[in-house]
Amino acid sequence: MQKKTVPQTQEEIVHKQSMRDPAITCENVTYESGGVLLAIDVYRPDSNKYPGVRPGIMFFFGGGFHVGTRLAFREQAEACAKQGYVALSADYRISSLFDVTAADSIRDGAAAWTFVRQNAVRLGIDPYKIVLAGGSAGGTIASMCGPLTGIDPAGLILFNPGILDRDDPDSLLARLTGWELDGVAVTNTRSVSAGMPPILVMHGEEDELVPLSTIRSYVAHAKTQGVDVKLVTYPGAAHGFFNFNRSRAYFFLTMGEVLLFLEKLYTINQSKKRGGVTASPNKNQKLT
Repeated sequence: MQKKTVPQTQEEIVHKQSMRDPAITCENVTYESGGVLLAIDVYRPDSNKYPGVRPGIMFFFGGGFHVGTRLAFREQAEACAKQGYVALSADYRISSLFDVTAADSIRDGAAAWTFVRQNAVRLGIDPYKIVLAGGSAGGTIASMCGPLTGIDPAGLILFNPGILDRDDPDSLLARLTGWELDGVAVTNTRSVSAGMPPILVMHGEEDELVPLSTIRSYVAHAKTQGVDVKLVTYPGAAHGFFNFNRSRAYFFLTMGEVLLFLEKLYTINQSKKRGGVTASPNKNQKLT
């Protein structure tokens, strides 16, 4: 005779049906650049659901190198942490608070990237599985970290990034950043080279600061170099469209792309172990 199952309690039913994300934690750490201590918020997933060292993603805020704070990407970082990633959001020096140039801001980003790679395991992150992300000026910074340090991230996620147009040498962005920094070309429509990690670019079609045509040129050149790059455009969207406080709709649409990018990136790179952590991704593998 078949045994009857014991009915679930109301609490068990609610728990299973709600599927709420487990709690995450946030720790503040500091790195040094230009003689100044700067903060990085580290959002960690629930250790019971996501044990061990985890893949990571670090965000750099935008603001024309003049304004902004690491809290601009708090909601994106929290969303990533709830899905099992260690998410970081970094401050860097901006001209409204420090006597610095855009070049100094970019150097700070590279210093933050070096700090995170050197301290990755202590922070609970697989050092070979860290994606760099940023919006606007933060996109410029994220894209410059690898070339300036010689340490490539696992991938790049760029929200309406500041990219120089080789056909517009007198643009506002060019006047801010110049075309070269410490012997390295500032990210431009021709700067992507073979062997770079996968790139996701999200851009508003009505961006008034960085024309969509510039982004299309950047993506087209990247493809000629064999780089795995995906461009997602948003009709009617202007610069900064993805921000949580700007539009919940675009926030969730862009975060869907981010999480899919991360999931595909880390699923296809289940490589052999090296020294207790996962080996560096094969840059020739394709996401799309």
